[in-house]
Amino acid sequence: MRKKKIIIWLLCILALILFLFFVFRKSFISQIAFGDFHPREPKNEIEETYNIGWWSNQETMKVDTFTVEIIESKLNLFNSVSLIKYTVQGELEDKGKWKPYISKVHISQRFVRKYDQKRHSYLDRDTISTPEAIIEITPIIEEKENKRYKGEKIPFKFTNELKIMSFHWGDNKVRIQCCNFYKDIILQQRK
Repeated sequence: MRKKKIIIWLLCILALILFLFFVFRKSFISQIAFGDFHPREPKNEIEETYNIGWWSNQETMKVDTFTVEIIESKLNLFNSVSLIKYTVQGELEDKGKWKPYISKVHISQRFVRKYDQKRHSYLDRDTISTPEAIIEITPIIEEKENKRYKGEKIPFKFTNELKIMSFHWGDNKVRIQCCNFYKDIILQQRK
């Protein structure tokens, strides 16, 4: 009788383990079999947006420095996502009682395709020099009424992180740009 109870409990535990493995099989397989190759979630000081809104005060901004750094890029057969960090520094200045501030950062991503006028066709990837893609970063300036503000310069500096997906095997040439500043990076996607 005691052996039957032990066997029944062991079968119940085995059934529970098999059930849990079935429910969590995707995360289990990716964690155990392939390792965790994907970068962590980005940390942002300023909220990012991909929508075009009302940008009436962009002329109040002057960007002095723009830096880009690759934080994590473990590209392989199972991962095509890298994590970069960018820092924008400059100053805001407006006239009157309206104090400018950075409300969001607009992100725009696009491929660069060069057109050959003589052949009337787009050039192949191999003939295109850096970059193959451009990521444009634009701080969005808004203003709020402030009677104490007298038009003095307001320095700003923020650092955001961004996940970038590679777009083919081999070298992925990407230009990250903010105003007149840019940085070219190469993400190497290997099998």
